[in-house]
Amino acid sequence: MRFKTLLFDIDDTLLDFDANENQALARLFASLGIELTPQVKAEYKAFNQSLWKKLELGQISRDELMAHRFATFFKEHFNLNVGNELNKRYLGYLAEGHQEISGAKQLLQNLQLAGHELYVVTNGVKFVQEKRITDAKLRPYFKNVYISEEIGYQKPARQFFKHVFADIGKIDLDKTAIIGDSLSSDIKGAVNSGISSIWFNPKQVKATGITPNYQVTSLTEIEKIV
Repeated sequence: MRFKTLLFDIDDTLLDFDANENQALARLFASLGIELTPQVKAEYKAFNQSLWKKLELGQISRDELMAHRFATFFKEHFNLNVGNELNKRYLGYLAEGHQEISGAKQLLQNLQLAGHELYVVTNGVKFVQEKRITDAKLRPYFKNVYISEEIGYQKPARQFFKHVFADIGKIDLDKTAIIGDSLSSDIKGAVNSGISSIWFNPKQVKATGITPNYQVTSLTEIEKIV
């Protein structure tokens, strides 16, 4: 066994966030009577991702992101003044989505049976992530779930991982790896915290700036590594 402790990202690693987001946006726009065109959806996703990137870099706070993403977007695109209620409605829709990435549950079952200790490390909203993990029936495989909103820091911050390691207690960092799809939060987080990384890269994007220890294009490859 190369790695005893495995830290799993959730979004677009175990659960299909892109599909969840599409469904939540469709319901949100329908509730407002506004057509969600492919262009509008693409522009919102790009804007939202830019805000999350700023949050990762510590340039804005989580509260600022939640308060401004829909308020700013709807003002600029539709000249509508919307309050925080719209963000709450969207999060409620998002929490109901829990489509599994192919092979996720089987992988967790196999790793647990093999004696690995599994944990979730995710950036996001506590009630949203907890509901999605529970509804997908993934919670029993994890010893604990660590969510950025609850911790007060985002991946890739050292403080996020420091909290996780302290809470786990007895942990050998040389036998610990994070598994995730994001170079900027998961793989950089591994670099920042002194653990190994397995980059889940199904689209075979070229790595730039950050080099993972391992790279896989499907979840089934992970068992051979760990």
